[in-house]
Parts: sequence; structure tokens; C-alpha cells
Amino acid sequence: MPPPPTAEESEQSRAAYAATTDRLDTAFRAANPAAGAPPPINMERVVQSIYMNALLQLGAVAPEGRQPRVDLMGARQTIDMLGVIAEKSKGNLTPEEDRFLSSGLFELRMMFLEVTQMLARQAADKAGEAGMPGAPKPGGGIIK
Repeated sequence: MPPPPTAEESEQSRAAYAATTDRLDTAFRAANPAAGAPPPINMERVVQSIYMNALLQLGAVAPEGRQPRVDLMGARQTIDMLGVIAEKSKGNLTPEEDRFLSSGLFELRMMFLEVTQMLARQAADKAGEAGMPGAPKPGGGIIK
């Protein structure tokens, strides 16, 4: 790994970034006078962004005009990323931020379980319909 930036390099980078984003915001507001200033990035916005990505990956929502697609591995990584944020930020969040993060993480984990169970049932049903040996019979009954 390269050495970390010096304090001076970090400050120069931060100042250049701030100047560039200010110019971008000014240009955006000039082109879209009805649009207000973009909301500040805070913990709630970070969690919302990651949460929405996970919903997209779980197929719960889709961009306008598109069919939902499930990306289980992507959803798993996104949910795990939110879990890392929850673990590493423990004790550093306001009660509202902590509640927002833990609720979102709980919902995503439960949704992940529902989606994986649904996909497993669909796979079992297809295997049964195809007459694959050892596959459960459609209707799910046990033959004695």
C-alpha cells in the first residue's frame, strides 16, 4: 500500500473537491431553477442509498420502464456492507441513526431470506416438473 496522504495533501484535495462540487451545484441550479440545493450527505442518506441498491438487487424495485432483476450475490454483498457499517459505527450514531440503520438492515436481511426461499421453491418445482430423480413431486405430498 502506498503511504497515506499528508495532512497538507488531504486539505488540498478536500478544498479542490469542495470548489468543484460548488461549481457543479451552481451550474445545476442555473439549468434547473426549480430544483433546490441537493440534500447534504449524512448517515441517513448513506443508509438510504445502500438500502435502495439492495432493494434493486433483490428485485423488489426496478428503474422506471425496466423489469426487476434479482442479483443475489450483489444483494448479499450490499447487505453485508451495511452490516459492516453498523458494526463499525456502533456507539457513534445518534439513537435515530442507529434505529434507522438497524431497522433497514433487519428488513433487508428478512427480504433476502424471503427471496432465496422463493427461488429455492421455484427451482424445486421446476425440477419436479422436469421429472428429475429425487425431486419433490408437484403438490408436495409424501408417497407411502
